[in-house]
Amino acid sequence: MSALLLALLLAGTPPLTCPPGHERRGAAPTDGYAQWCEGVDPYGNGWRDGPARTWYDDGAPWIEETWREGERDGPFLELHRNGKKAREGAFVHGRKAGRWRTWYESGELEEDSWFVGGVRQGEFASYFPNGRRRTLGRHCGGAQCGRWRTFSEDGREVGTVDYGEQTATP
Repeated sequence: MSALLLALLLAGTPPLTCPPGHERRGAAPTDGYAQWCEGVDPYGNGWRDGPARTWYDDGAPWIEETWREGERDGPFLELHRNGKKAREGAFVHGRKAGRWRTWYESGELEEDSWFVGGVRQGEFASYFPNGRRRTLGRHCGGAQCGRWRTFSEDGREVGTVDYGEQTATP
């Protein structure tokens, strides 16, 4: 998807389509480096609401995101300068939600984790630049829980820690 996005942006991306009653703000390269849709909050102040894009200083695409009533809400994609994915996930009411992944500039997966309400929750894995796993574990309410395993760059398991189980009740 990032190659397609890069091709579209470099070929002259169509302007953002803002929700009815909203205005497009900012500007795309060469006139600017950020463009977003702006609505009006209940007090008459402007807030981001709808799609938004940001570009690097050389005009290459950097971030595609969505806002709702002044908070990030929806898909989020960040690209490295070379056009490959850097980070991808989603926000719900301004907080990370669901699966989030980060990549090295080479395109190799660096980290894969899950979030609930902006807090890490569930399976977690990190990887070396060569693609081999570095760490495997799980988060419970933002804290490490259960068994965590660490590996060397050549794939050997070098350590294990058991953090025990966590519950939401005392």
